[in-house]
Amino acid sequence: MPVKQVFPLSKLTEAIENVINRHCSKVVWVKAEIVKLNHYPGTGHCYPDLVEKKDGRIIAELRGNIWKSNFDLINEKFRNVLNEDLRDDMTVVVQATVTFHSVYGLALNILDIDPEYTLGELAKQRAEAIKKLTAEGLFEANKQQLLPMLPKTIAVISVNSSKGYQDFINVIESNPWDYKFHTRLFPAILQGERAVSTITAQLKKIAKHRKVFDAVAIIRGGGGEIGLSCYDNYQLAKEIAQFPLPVLTGIGHSTNETVSELVSYKSFITPTKIAEFLLQEFHNFSIPVNDNMVRIKNAANLLFERQETQLARLSSSFGYLADRILNREKNQLASHQQSIRVETRNLIRQEASELNNLSTSVELLSPKNILKRGFSITRKNGKVVSNVTVLQPGDLVENEFFKGKASAEIKNTEIQ
Repeated sequence: MPVKQVFPLSKLTEAIENVINRHCSKVVWVKAEIVKLNHYPGTGHCYPDLVEKKDGRIIAELRGNIWKSNFDLINEKFRNVLNEDLRDDMTVVVQATVTFHSVYGLALNILDIDPEYTLGELAKQRAEAIKKLTAEGLFEANKQQLLPMLPKTIAVISVNSSKGYQDFINVIESNPWDYKFHTRLFPAILQGERAVSTITAQLKKIAKHRKVFDAVAIIRGGGGEIGLSCYDNYQLAKEIAQFPLPVLTGIGHSTNETVSELVSYKSFITPTKIAEFLLQEFHNFSIPVNDNMVRIKNAANLLFERQETQLARLSSSFGYLADRILNREKNQLASHQQSIRVETRNLIRQEASELNNLSTSVELLSPKNILKRGFSITRKNGKVVSNVTVLQPGDLVENEFFKGKASAEIKNTEIQ
């Protein structure tokens, strides 16, 4: 039985390292996706996790090494070509050699990365996002939202420390017309791949309170044009496109608009331009109102002047007419007074004549005159006797004559 030969692990890895480094030291171009960049600012080195996917499944995986000197050069090239830093979730073509380390294992020693290829991949993703949103009927959806005539309550997706956000707030709050706005900040990461998830999360939060807000402003500023490819992301653009409120974007760049900007209600080069747009909306409402107020005031003043003139004219006419009426009424009153005096005197004379006649009649009918003509008044017990039936033989009665009285005793009575 042969003697078993046992090698130390280090010997085995050293042998593998010698083989690989001797036969695989050729520089090659490799296409892969950076899943995670693993950049360490302290050392400046970078250890990206590289994968190849097929139908969403990883079919190959390898670690990479980018030493600080190479990383700085590569990242500068990406900034110049893509306006982006090298980051996670980028499809790249790298120039590298295969290396094996006895401790760290197999890796790609990356010497360079072609940013032009990545630029083409990003453009391809952008075009695919636009095509997909158009096919779904969402590309113009947010532009159909209704922006109120006075958009006063704005939900702002930004970062409090962002210069763009500070510029926006300063313009809004310091406007010389004293227009009043209400803003609410919803903090989010504004660049890189994490921007997609945080901005989307804040949009969903705002959507739950959409009745409170008039519009949403996505504001990014002060960061140049680095890290904007996240705004070409299909999921973020779709969230903006189908959002139930108008979305205003001001992400601070001067190159071609991102997909998120294209599908938004309105896009602006800077956050300041969003603020100026909102102020202009107030102008568009207030200027016609002020003009109409001036016109109404002028028309009212003219109407008052006309009414005053007409009133003065009527007052003058009324004064003349009143004098005529007053004189006529005075004359009629004087005539009535004269008639009353005449009628009164006639009535008094008539009443006096009737009174005299009555007085004469009364005088003629008085008891004195009757007694004077030979009549007498008989009284029994002080009461006038007008009926003989009240008398009985033997009753004492008193007779009153024109001159004097006499007592008598009833002898007999006779009823006629």
